[in-house]
Amino acid sequence: MTAEARPHPRAGDTHADGTRVHCPDGGRGAMAMSISSRAVSPTVTAVSCAVAVAVALAPCPATASEPTTHVGPAVTITPSVTIAPSLTDALWYNSQFSPSSTVQAAALEYPGQLLSRGSRGETVAEVQSRLGIVADGEFGPRTESAVRSFQAGAGLVTDGIVGPLTWGALFGTSTAQPPEPTGGSGSLGAAAVAVAAQQIGKPYRYGGAGPNDFDCSGLIQYVYTQLGVSVPRTTYEQFDALPPVSRADVRPGDVIFFLDDQGQAYHDGLYAGGGQMIISRRPGTYVQYQLIWTDNYRIGRV
Repeated sequence: MTAEARPHPRAGDTHADGTRVHCPDGGRGAMAMSISSRAVSPTVTAVSCAVAVAVALAPCPATASEPTTHVGPAVTITPSVTIAPSLTDALWYNSQFSPSSTVQAAALEYPGQLLSRGSRGETVAEVQSRLGIVADGEFGPRTESAVRSFQAGAGLVTDGIVGPLTWGALFGTSTAQPPEPTGGSGSLGAAAVAVAAQQIGKPYRYGGAGPNDFDCSGLIQYVYTQLGVSVPRTTYEQFDALPPVSRADVRPGDVIFFLDDQGQAYHDGLYAGGGQMIISRRPGTYVQYQLIWTDNYRIGRV
């Protein structure tokens, strides 16, 4: 007798026991293949079996009416693909992706020199970019105006010059906090000399307090204002306000007061070390280095 041929089951059919047929062929319909009882070569049989196995192992798409049943323990497969993060992730990408690789954008450190009209270079371009104006690296009237506007909004002295405080406010660096005027470190005095040195060559003008010209006490006040320290305006007021120190203890950043016959100050300069000051002397001269020329002076410390 010849066995009655049965159609190949399709997804959605029902077995004799009432269970539904899941798609062994990946939902693509019955495979148009049948193997009769006639002899078939081993090669063909092997190929047919391999195809059948591959089809049987193909994933069956789940549907809402046919929930997927997992056989055996659940296995989580992690693809070995490294995905480069986007620039906005602020991640340090070094061919590995890991939570520990998150870094913060580095703040720019103060370059150590004042930037004002006439300055140029990459540092100026960084400031311009931060201010949202064309970064051409030339510190001209447009940049000065933008700096003044920023300083006014940040509560800083609006002089149009980028010093330590303005730089710190722009870039979020620690220079936004001025050095503490402590007696032991001298860091404030050294910073004052650095700021004063940037004013060398600017003309003397009676009543001048910067940033383009200075008288003697105007230079002292301006320098310390850039460092966030309040100093009185005139020589007489500075002389009364600053505590005296001995000559043996003098250090850069101290103020040298020149005395008249009554012991009152009439002129002052910023001590720069080595017996020299940075000073704005008199009309017709410029801010310059000068040796202490007399023994009749007193030293004050900010």
